[in-house]
Amino acid sequence: MKYLARSISMLCFALTSVCAHAAFPRPSSAVHYRRAALLVMGHHTSDLGAMLRGRQPYNAAQALNDARVIALLSQLPWGAFGPGTDVAGTQAKPAVWREHARFLQDAQRLQQATPALLAAVQGGKLDQVRVAFGRTVKTCKACHDDFKR
Repeated sequence: MKYLARSISMLCFALTSVCAHAAFPRPSSAVHYRRAALLVMGHHTSDLGAMLRGRQPYNAAQALNDARVIALLSQLPWGAFGPGTDVAGTQAKPAVWREHARFLQDAQRLQQATPALLAAVQGGKLDQVRVAFGRTVKTCKACHDDFKR
C-alpha cells in the first residue's frame, strides 16, 4: 500500500510539471484530464473529511496521504480549462471562461490553502487539522458555487 501511494505521488509529481502546462490534443482530452484530477482530489477530501467528522476512525497515516494528494492535485486541473474546452456535458458553468481570471484566482486560493492543510496534518493536532481543512473546503465551495453546475 505504501509503495502504491508513493508511486502514485511520484507519478503525479512528475506529471505536474509536464501536464499542467501541456497542450491537449483535443478538448475532450483536457476535459478528461481535469475531471480525473478533480475526482481524485474530491475522493481524498471526502475521506479526510469523514475522519475529521468522526464518520470513520481517524488514521494519521491515511490523513497524511489524503492531505498530500489534495495538495498535489490542487495544482493540476486548472490548465485544462483553456480555450475551446467549454464543451457540453461538463459540470463547468460558462462563467469559467467568461470570468476566467476570477476562476483562476479561486484555484490559486485552493493552491495556497492546501500546504497549510498538509502542515496541520503533519503536526498531528486535530484541532489545527480541522481549521485548515475547513479553510481548504471553503475555497472549494466558493469555486463550486460560482463555477460548477
